[in-house]
Amino acid sequence: MYQLAETQDSRIAQYSFGKSITQFGMTVYSCTNAREGKKIFGNDPDPVKEYVLDSQLDLVNAHMEKYPNGKIAEMEDIVREIGIYNQVHYRTVAFGSTWKSDSLKPAHISILYHNGSHTSFRYSGINRMTSMESGGLITCSGFDSKECTGRKVHFLKENDSFTPQGVGSIIVPMHDCWYHQTKLVQHFPFPISDPTTVQVTVDKPTVIVEFYQGEPDIESFTTTWMEQVEEGLIEIVNR
Repeated sequence: MYQLAETQDSRIAQYSFGKSITQFGMTVYSCTNAREGKKIFGNDPDPVKEYVLDSQLDLVNAHMEKYPNGKIAEMEDIVREIGIYNQVHYRTVAFGSTWKSDSLKPAHISILYHNGSHTSFRYSGINRMTSMESGGLITCSGFDSKECTGRKVHFLKENDSFTPQGVGSIIVPMHDCWYHQTKLVQHFPFPISDPTTVQVTVDKPTVIVEFYQGEPDIESFTTTWMEQVEEGLIEIVNR
């Protein structure tokens, strides 16, 4: 039974998300209307290159110096324990509603991801996501090559200007929106052919995950995760 929990196969997530969109060398696992209590399981294969998070301790210390009375400082021991098990994922999971994440380790906590949050981390062994509300919305995006590339996540609460990282970037929107005069369809990858700053028009708060060529900024994965905790987009709770 334990062997099943450690079997790494992307088809586990592909099946449980319910929809798979493949374009431009990328696959997006998509769920757009989950019932409350729906479970999604995943245990993706390792990326082609592993990244060592050897700077996490320093990043946590720097964050607590910046926010000495913040949420990370209040739960320092738990955050450090989570950091032991963090691994860089070649996929990014983005959330359009509240989901609870449970992994084999650490076994005594759950992580709540709210609308507007994201993570580019994974844990060893199988993970379970549970929709905490009806109409659950979530994506899991990454290149089919299993390469960890650069990523930047934008959370647009209203219409705003958008400057892509460059030609060749691919963006994945949480909701339908307009990229200048082009309509972007929910969860479908869209390749950037012009690096010019444009107007993005949204009718609801929308997460846009941008993938671009080059090495991932793994330090930013840690710092943005902690910032989301401070903002209340991510919560760490007892299981």
